[in-house]
Amino acid sequence: MFELIKARVYIARVQAELKAQYDDQAFVNRICQLPENLKQLRVLREQAYYNKERIAPFMNVCHILGESMKSDSLSEGDREICASLLAQRLQKAATDPQFRLRHIMIFSDLEEKLKDWAAEGRND
Repeated sequence: MFELIKARVYIARVQAELKAQYDDQAFVNRICQLPENLKQLRVLREQAYYNKERIAPFMNVCHILGESMKSDSLSEGDREICASLLAQRLQKAATDPQFRLRHIMIFSDLEEKLKDWAAEGRND
């Protein structure tokens, strides 16, 4: 039972991090409560190298925004918001070169996803 409470607190922190950036609780719920995102958050909570650090909610929101851009469970509008929010987060990360370099593999992957998403949007 204690583990369930810890998991819920963890999800709540991620949701609070996203809501701080985009003040629409319905959107936050749609993104954070997607079954595939809940599974990803569980894995990140257990296995991410940064999971005990202060930056974990920031990094996890980046991750689920990147995953949500391609989710068939979301509307095109929600996917566009995810891409925009992720772009903002990547810009914020770029303002601190040491932070970006420390997490370069993650940010490079997210930048690539954003680039692919933008290219797909132009080709439709």
